[in-house]
Amino acid sequence: MIPDEWMPHRRADGETVGYVHLADGGLFQGIDLLGRPLGEPGEWLAVETMLDDHSIAWLDGSWSLALPDGRTVRARIAELSSAHVVLVEDRLGSIDGAPPARFEVPVPVAEGVLEPAPPLTEWPPAATA
Repeated sequence: MIPDEWMPHRRADGETVGYVHLADGGLFQGIDLLGRPLGEPGEWLAVETMLDDHSIAWLDGSWSLALPDGRTVRARIAELSSAHVVLVEDRLGSIDGAPPARFEVPVPVAEGVLEPAPPLTEWPPAATA
């Protein structure tokens, strides 16, 4: 769950595009919608501009989801709230077989759990030792 002290930052149309919280030294830290730091801490207006520029388009596309059992699944974001992100297995448009698997991950998303997926020419990702 996004902490109460993180202030939602909304673009002009009211869409929340991230959060801002007070960082060390009186600076502010931009946080993306998955609860991860965005850039370095800075002055309020610079952080707001960074969040506006980052926007929400980066949420579209495929993601690499590391599952607790060690597997990595290619997925797409289906729902996002301040409490969790729901992902659906990216079956690359296939309509055969069982419905795609759904996964729920708490927000803020832990480091290494959800990253932008590599291009399909590099899927599946190389095993890490």
